[in-house]
Amino acid sequence: MHHTTAFSPLARRLSRRRVLLGLALAAGPLLAACTPEEPPTPEPFSRLVARSRAEPAPPIGVHAPATAGDAAPLPYRLQIPAIDVDIPVVELGWHPAMDREGQIFSEWDVAEYAAGWHQNSALPGSAGNVVMSGHNNILGAVFRELDQLKRGHEVIVWAGGHRYTYVVERVVVVPEKFAKPEQRVANARWIGPFDDSRLTLVSCWPRNDNSHRIVVVAHLQQQTAQH
Repeated sequence: MHHTTAFSPLARRLSRRRVLLGLALAAGPLLAACTPEEPPTPEPFSRLVARSRAEPAPPIGVHAPATAGDAAPLPYRLQIPAIDVDIPVVELGWHPAMDREGQIFSEWDVAEYAAGWHQNSALPGSAGNVVMSGHNNILGAVFRELDQLKRGHEVIVWAGGHRYTYVVERVVVVPEKFAKPEQRVANARWIGPFDDSRLTLVSCWPRNDNSHRIVVVAHLQQQTAQH
């Protein structure tokens, strides 16, 4: 069950982004929520999608963790006090489709005015990597200030009446636009599985170019039940 908050009308504003399934997940671009690689300009959203660089969706048939929507509720709110972020979180999924040439691709949902939780990542409070992505310069620009975060800053995730406090361990910027395949493999590892309880936030960088990706890694420090 999805939670309803004061900002829930925004939380459901999702758009579709298309990526060829034939691309290998590990060697593909780092995230789904990237924007055009030049400064944003007012133009039809369909053109923005066509020019965007996006993370390949997982192969068709890969599903969210078995606990999703059951034992471990989905995240619904993200707070980053150091940069005045308090936004909804929506679930990002994908579906199979076919283009005009008959090629099979997976189509991602992309969050607008919200952070997007990747449904093939871990859930708050569980061991593993909780992955969220967001725009940096359009459609809310919710992750515009990620480059201002420093080690020790708190990131708070709300899910199922629990407050999960993560503490930033590192902020990394990696090349993407002109990255070689081996660099993209290394980039993709940031959003892959890990044994510890961590939260990874990903967006494009810098603010008016999007040639790189910024990755924030935080580790779970505290879990508190709210009554």
